[in-house]
Amino acid sequence: MPGIYDDPYIFQFRSNVIGSIKENGKMGVLLENTIFYPEGGGQPSDRGTMVSARRCYEVVHVEQRPEGIVHWLAGTSVPENGASVLMSIDADRRQDHMQQHHGQHIISAIFEQKYGWDTVGFHLGEETSTIDLTTDKIPLHVLQEVEEEANRVVMENLPVKIETYDREQLNPALLKKVPPDQEKVRLVTISGIDENACCGTHPRATGEVGPVKLLKTEKVRGNTRLHFICGLRTIRWIRQTAETLRSIEDAVGAVGSEAITRINNREAELKKLQKERKELLTFKYRHLADQLKEQALFIGDTYLISVQHFPDGDMELIRGVAAIWCEQPQRVAVLTAGTGPFDVVMARGAEVAPAMNQLAAQVWPILKGKGGGSADLVQGKAQELPAEQLNSLVKDFFGG
Repeated sequence: MPGIYDDPYIFQFRSNVIGSIKENGKMGVLLENTIFYPEGGGQPSDRGTMVSARRCYEVVHVEQRPEGIVHWLAGTSVPENGASVLMSIDADRRQDHMQQHHGQHIISAIFEQKYGWDTVGFHLGEETSTIDLTTDKIPLHVLQEVEEEANRVVMENLPVKIETYDREQLNPALLKKVPPDQEKVRLVTISGIDENACCGTHPRATGEVGPVKLLKTEKVRGNTRLHFICGLRTIRWIRQTAETLRSIEDAVGAVGSEAITRINNREAELKKLQKERKELLTFKYRHLADQLKEQALFIGDTYLISVQHFPDGDMELIRGVAAIWCEQPQRVAVLTAGTGPFDVVMARGAEVAPAMNQLAAQVWPILKGKGGGSADLVQGKAQELPAEQLNSLVKDFFGG
């Protein structure tokens, strides 16, 4: 078997090139032996470099193929066949993956033994990792219990044994996830906790996993997906969370639970102020809508049309005024606001037949504007505002 499955703590190794692959503009190399872990079983591949004839090649991805383990390189050149290469893997990435993957074994074992939930999916991500469990919900107290138990297993620093067996030597229950044509099976055992067929990278003892943190859950296709982190990821999460908490405490002038109380009080106060603001704006819009009557244009006995500009207004204001004005079913509002570019709203009441998007198609060219909407309401921006021309066009459109 390749060296990676023998000792995951080998971070440098020398081997020889036995072939190369070119595919979709990418170049890959096959070696006699390798320490690069190929992507598989939910775990991403290693990354690193290989050096040959004083030239360094960046290894960006590694995958298992029928022809062997392919090391995909950055760039378009590869070491020549037969060349000796010195491999160096990204040790920090390798150790991080060992922490996350073995943490998954610990977490999955606890869920299975204590609650009977199987792990049916695993993904080791760049920021968090996930497992999919055969339950539709995980209560908060269960998450807390499993998190504490997982950290106890880590602190006990139990030995991790990795051995390879012939298939027929193992209990069939351990072969559920092993392809039927695989003759050799690699078994990862945590003393007294778990036995699992796995080809991933794992530490010598559970203590190397570091602190375990269960973050959140979500429903996925009838199962529950659990997000978690281990090791240095947890330390960084704690640091970032603590910094965020300090910033919040500084902002509200309180610490701990008192900060939460102040935030809740401020949220309640904000909702109250928002309600009051809405009521005041409605009063203001209704007052302005009443004033539109003074300059509104009657078209026969049917429509009452207001074409009005609010130089100190904005889109929020003219939308609010138009909505109140058009509560009367036979009214039309063509309102503008600002000093340029101008906000524009065209709206109609429930019994007005002509559509506002049809009106807009004639209005936009003279305003050098554009916008969108429906038959009932159109809004947009205009570069010019020729008032007389706009009034005349609106009047003609409605048959005035």
